[in-house]
Amino acid sequence: MEGLATADDDLHSLQQAFIDHDAFQCGYCTPGQIMSGIGCIREGHAGSEEEIRESMSGSICRYGGYVKIVRAVQQAAGAEGA
Repeated sequence: MEGLATADDDLHSLQQAFIDHDAFQCGYCTPGQIMSGIGCIREGHAGSEEEIRESMSGSICRYGGYVKIVRAVQQAAGAEGA
């Protein structure tokens, strides 16, 4: 996850959005959710909540914190102009 930081050691916008929305799950799910979210944004699939959920449907979390995760992806997508 450290590789996502910028040269100035700033967090990636999705990492910050996870903090802002308290979207963390366990240590197993969170890295996968963040990487899937970044892929979702980069591939242009963050236009709506439904599109985000479909794009990230392969990232399964047993804690079911998807509402906060989707909000974090929406925030990061807006920050990146997606």
